[in-house]
Amino acid sequence: MNGKLIHIISTILSSLLMLLCNGCRQCSIEINALPFQESEGNNWGLIATNGEIKVHSGSFTQQPSAVVNGMFSLPDEEGYYRLYQLGHPTQPVSAQRFVQIGHFFEKVTLAQEFPDSPILIINRKGKIINDIGISLHYDIVLAHNFAEGRSLFCTRKGKYGFMDTQGNIAIPPIYDQAYDFHEGMALVGNINNKGEMCYQLIDPSGKVCSNIQITLSLLDQQFSCGLMKYSNLLNGKCCYLNPEGETNIFLPDSIKEAFRFYHNAAIIQSDHGIGLINKQGELLITPEYEDGFIAGNDRICLRNGNKWQLADFKGNIKGTKKSYDRITFFYPSGLAIAYSDNQSLWIDREGKPLDSKQYHRIEEDLSALQLTPQVFTRKSAKTEATEDKSKNQKENPTLPVSNSPKEEVQTAEKTNATCTINNEEWKNISKQNPFYTEASKILSGKLPETDADNRRVILNYVEHLRTSYTTKDIDFLTQLFSEEALIIVGKVIRNAPKMDGEYLSKGQVEYNIKSKQAYLERLKVLFKQNKEIKLKFSDFKIMRHPTQQGLYGVTLRQKYSSDLYSDDGYLFLLWDFRDETTPLIHVRTWQPSMLDDQTPLPENEIFNIRNFNLQ
Repeated sequence: MNGKLIHIISTILSSLLMLLCNGCRQCSIEINALPFQESEGNNWGLIATNGEIKVHSGSFTQQPSAVVNGMFSLPDEEGYYRLYQLGHPTQPVSAQRFVQIGHFFEKVTLAQEFPDSPILIINRKGKIINDIGISLHYDIVLAHNFAEGRSLFCTRKGKYGFMDTQGNIAIPPIYDQAYDFHEGMALVGNINNKGEMCYQLIDPSGKVCSNIQITLSLLDQQFSCGLMKYSNLLNGKCCYLNPEGETNIFLPDSIKEAFRFYHNAAIIQSDHGIGLINKQGELLITPEYEDGFIAGNDRICLRNGNKWQLADFKGNIKGTKKSYDRITFFYPSGLAIAYSDNQSLWIDREGKPLDSKQYHRIEEDLSALQLTPQVFTRKSAKTEATEDKSKNQKENPTLPVSNSPKEEVQTAEKTNATCTINNEEWKNISKQNPFYTEASKILSGKLPETDADNRRVILNYVEHLRTSYTTKDIDFLTQLFSEEALIIVGKVIRNAPKMDGEYLSKGQVEYNIKSKQAYLERLKVLFKQNKEIKLKFSDFKIMRHPTQQGLYGVTLRQKYSSDLYSDDGYLFLLWDFRDETTPLIHVRTWQPSMLDDQTPLPENEIFNIRNFNLQ
């Protein structure tokens, strides 16, 4: 057999493997096409994940969804979606409109007709086959799209269960916490008589596979490649559980963080950077890169500086060391999207362009790859804490903590509070956590009840604020600020240098005031321009106004980093709890931490609640 034939057979087998596998599990989901634009403007089309154009750019004036198992949705001018088949992309399958339609991972999917309306199950013809809020005899306020034939749902009482694709109860809503099925198991939790959250693994019938016996540990939300990562909150060690609930891998102290396994490998992080390990915990790539993620079978994307490169699991750079501004996960076709100089193109597993074609934009979709869940919620004024849980599930910022008491469900007066972290989790956070001091005050029992409740809401909201940048949740930020919010942004300016060319004069801060709308529009642009945005908080303080009841000032140090820009400064937020149903931010200020390379911003110039006339 000659070398050329061997190469062809190898390529075919590799493609088949990509089609069959998503991470470490068999996958029957076919991603047929993604939305794309050949040039800037409202000229959308659909391009297959093998690079073939299915619907020419300009066929749609609105962005369609990804095409999953032959189906996609397209919004009209009013923002309502109709359902389409790729075989007939210009004619909707029915006249029925929805405010949200999920991907067809199964023969059915979830949908909602109007904002805040009941969650429905529809078929490929757009026909409603079940109203789960009625058929299940529960007031359903949250549901995830199907994963492995099961849809996670939550009732208004805060109990989780699972339904099948016909809308029948597969597992009753008896859990205080639950996560999606993956590799045939789901992580669920209930509070015991000691007030501790205890976790189990269940199969799709609800049968208990194993009990999680570890304590005071931060768990991942699912098994992947037969392992579940957890972090010991007492010593900071990163470990992995097997399906029997036993610890299978203990990583050394030099590993500060570890992540979920994909394709039998996992990203790890040390003080020196990002690296890679195998399922035996052995080092595959030395941790020396600034960032990285597993992109596909035996492929990892690594970043040093502002450029990403594709490598194999031994660290060998592919594509003659070609670098890109950004690279996506590999799609089942065996291709990934690369972004370079504001253009999009397809690259193969060697990091080489598929062809000479470049596009203004190819829109990636992590929900089509089931790397993020599709969440359907009912944001009613009576939702209690369920909106918080939906945000938590959607953003995935908070991992379950083993054997920890669960915070009480918020009362109706706190409907907008984002309870991403519960009481016991606050109690167990380390002294290095930026919220440690304020959380200790709340849990001390020495504060008046209303004051403690307000501060708890602030803690959870600020944690949600941090993750909202990571997940680009512009809706949360929109509802967080009052319509008349004062947005103040500072920047360092200097006068002209002295004529003798010695030193620049001392920097001073110039402040610009923005409206809420202008601030949010700018954020939308930043969210589109950057794949990754991260915030880190420190020096967190809450100050109650001495005379005006219900007003609080929050000051903290914020380190912002993104693909294109980074900064370090002080953030101040003025909170108003005088309307208990809707806590709002009236003032947001940001100041740079340094006036120049050697001069910190003077402490007496850092904004706090005393800087604002609140009479």
